[in-house]
Amino acid sequence: MSDSAVDPVLRGRERESAVLRGLLAQRGGALVITGAAGAGKSALLDHVRRIATGFRTAHVGGVRPEREIPLAALDRLLRSAGHRLAADERAEEALFARTQGGPLLCCVDDVSELDSDSLRVLAFAGRRADSEEVLLVFAADPVTADGQLIGIPQLRIAELDAETGRQLLADRFGPALAPVVVDEILRRAGGNPRALVEAATALSAEQRAGLEPVPQLLPHNSRLRARLRCAAHDLPEPASTVIARAAAAEHDLAAAGFPADGLAEAERSGLVVVVGDRVRMPNEFAKSCLRADLSPELLREAHRHLARTTTDPVQIAWHEHEAGDRDIGDLPAHLARAARSARRAGHHAAAADVAAKAAELAADPQQRAQHLLAAGRDAQLSGQPRRALALIDRARSLPASAQWRGVADFVFGEVALRDGMPDAAHHDLLRAADRLISTDRPLAVTALALAAEANCVSGDHERLFAVAARAEQLRSPDDGPAEALIFEHVRGMAATFRGRHAVAVPALRRVLALVDQQEAVISRILASQAAFALGDPVRAHDSAHRAVAAAKDCGETAHLPWALVYLVLSALLLDRYDDAENGALEGLRVARATDQRNIAIDHLSLLALAAALRGDHETACGRLDAAFGDGVASRGLGRPGAFGMWALGCAELASGRSADAVRRLCSAAPGSGRINPVVRVRAAPHLVESAVDCGEGARVRRTLEAFDDWAGTTGSRTRLALSHRCHALIAETGADADERFRTAIELHRSSGAAVELARTELLYAKRLRRRRKPRQARELLSEAYAIFEQFGANSWAEQAGAELRAAGVSTPRRPPAPGEGLTPQQAEICRLVAEGATNREIAERLYISHRTVDHHLRNIFTKLGVRSRVQLAKLVS
Repeated sequence: MSDSAVDPVLRGRERESAVLRGLLAQRGGALVITGAAGAGKSALLDHVRRIATGFRTAHVGGVRPEREIPLAALDRLLRSAGHRLAADERAEEALFARTQGGPLLCCVDDVSELDSDSLRVLAFAGRRADSEEVLLVFAADPVTADGQLIGIPQLRIAELDAETGRQLLADRFGPALAPVVVDEILRRAGGNPRALVEAATALSAEQRAGLEPVPQLLPHNSRLRARLRCAAHDLPEPASTVIARAAAAEHDLAAAGFPADGLAEAERSGLVVVVGDRVRMPNEFAKSCLRADLSPELLREAHRHLARTTTDPVQIAWHEHEAGDRDIGDLPAHLARAARSARRAGHHAAAADVAAKAAELAADPQQRAQHLLAAGRDAQLSGQPRRALALIDRARSLPASAQWRGVADFVFGEVALRDGMPDAAHHDLLRAADRLISTDRPLAVTALALAAEANCVSGDHERLFAVAARAEQLRSPDDGPAEALIFEHVRGMAATFRGRHAVAVPALRRVLALVDQQEAVISRILASQAAFALGDPVRAHDSAHRAVAAAKDCGETAHLPWALVYLVLSALLLDRYDDAENGALEGLRVARATDQRNIAIDHLSLLALAAALRGDHETACGRLDAAFGDGVASRGLGRPGAFGMWALGCAELASGRSADAVRRLCSAAPGSGRINPVVRVRAAPHLVESAVDCGEGARVRRTLEAFDDWAGTTGSRTRLALSHRCHALIAETGADADERFRTAIELHRSSGAAVELARTELLYAKRLRRRRKPRQARELLSEAYAIFEQFGANSWAEQAGAELRAAGVSTPRRPPAPGEGLTPQQAEICRLVAEGATNREIAERLYISHRTVDHHLRNIFTKLGVRSRVQLAKLVS
């Protein structure tokens, strides 16, 4: 691998680089760098030679034509250091005799190609080098490392992660590779650096631009393909059988189906990977190359074996065809029917596999395009957007009807919505709706719903209004409940963006009435969004919970993080902060696993909001740094940007920095730009509070008017309570303020919003104490303090405690009873402690601050009656 490919690889090898630096510091010893073919062993050898200051260096690589010449490799190694093997010199002592001029570093590459005598001598020296000024570093395949080099420490290098692989391709090829091409190469290479580079190098100009499909095979003269071919050729028959079956199989195989000796040998070769009880090839390129290069008879026998050992009629037909025992015949149609069956059962990943196989066998180009586009849609639903784009890319040069072009636009638009630019998603999804409206009306209407969602995410009012106008044109009295629900939802959200709540509320309520007739995941997500906009957190939470369950049941993994957004939002409205954080963490994990970075940013912003509402400024800011670092501005993501400003404002307010809070929250005020208006209006009570606190109450009256209109139209008791609280803060007379505060408290109690009740009580108590009514203030403060403590709102609890002390009451100290129930977040911290995680690792895993972890652990120790992490780990393990 050339130097241009080395640096990005090493950036993903921090652990390996640290081991090599430690070895050089010892001045004597040996190490075997081992890993699969193409994993970057040679690059690490080159790296250690570059950083070996103070060493004389020698280097040798195995050469197949010299494998039968005794000591040929040792002779070349010594010559590279300026010496020769003397005629009367014992080979075992040759290296140690050359250390008189200072420490010697010997790098030995391609160990499997060394002659046996040289390998024996070098292994002998390596096992004794720690007492000499000789460092030997070998690059070897796993079989050699566990065989002739046994007894020497090993450094096994793993696959590159996706981001490092992406950087490797960017450094080597710059912008020449289209993003969809990069994604497809990354998927097939499975983190193998040489596979990445060789696959990209072999592409034509059209393939690099994404105008033609990426080849499934590496070039025949590729170094990696030659290594794979040689490694497979050198294996004994039992291991060769394992390799052939793994290459012929479409999916992972059960390890129990192989002889133990053959499987162990195949695994040591690096040509198969055993994970748990499953066997698979290391990556897609390795599988396709071995399928092409193994002997035809070996592969035919593998297919016959797989046909005999499966009960799936589709797989039987496929393997019999590949074995030459069955003509293609109607196999593509049979596969297409199987894909439809898997799709109806919610097995979208399996449907994508089968439809892609039908495309490979279809003789008619139009049929092939249809199979590929159907496979792409299934791949997207199953949470594989990169694969979806690659499948659709393969159909680009094939003839297809307007309907199937519409499906392609739909998938491109949905991927852009979740992992790209919402503005681009808007255009793709509207084009999909126009192409599909006469042939697949349900999918066309769904495209309109997603186009509206794209504009909610970006905060683009005008485009949302255009989508709503188009939706009104397409409505029909013959629409079923699913389509009617979407049309009402688009109408209601557009009216919400316009601030026309008298129009929005009836439309959104019709959404809630229609969802009871629906089982579709998207329908339930839209219903949850409608309930949230209406200020009905109980209904929003119920609909979101049903959407999450349906997404899991139906195999629609792609929609799971979206459903979790509204589960989290509604949990926050219900003061279920631990549930909200756990939901957001799950959404973040799934979004990242399914390449949905926009939704991941949503969840990071919601995690920040959850921390801010508890008054945890440090954690809120840390989570927002992660969210905004992922590209809120560059992607045009107005919704998470609004969540972020809201979170920062709440955090500043909890920390007593009211002027900073006003500045943050004004970013979500009317007229400030492309900001989600539901978030903007929802943040109004915090803006009013912070503005009043720093003497700027007059400037927020317009914002309060918009909030009042929304609260009054929706009839939400929680929002009406907040409206009365805001008016109490700006009231001109004490009597007016008292009436407003008391009404707010009554509404809070009837709505069940405990934390907002405590916040209102704290604000009212401050006013009462300053008006010399300490007895009334103390009653309110005692309840507020207890609520803040219960919900882990530490900053607010500190403020309530300070007010209590100023009112002449010591802060209540109610020690929890031993064994008192833990919150969900505390239970998760206990689990991580039992696994051995440090406080820093727990903070990183849960996206909370170290201080918050410390606070939780102190409470956990008290609740469970333990004194140390060791006792806690024993208790919960």
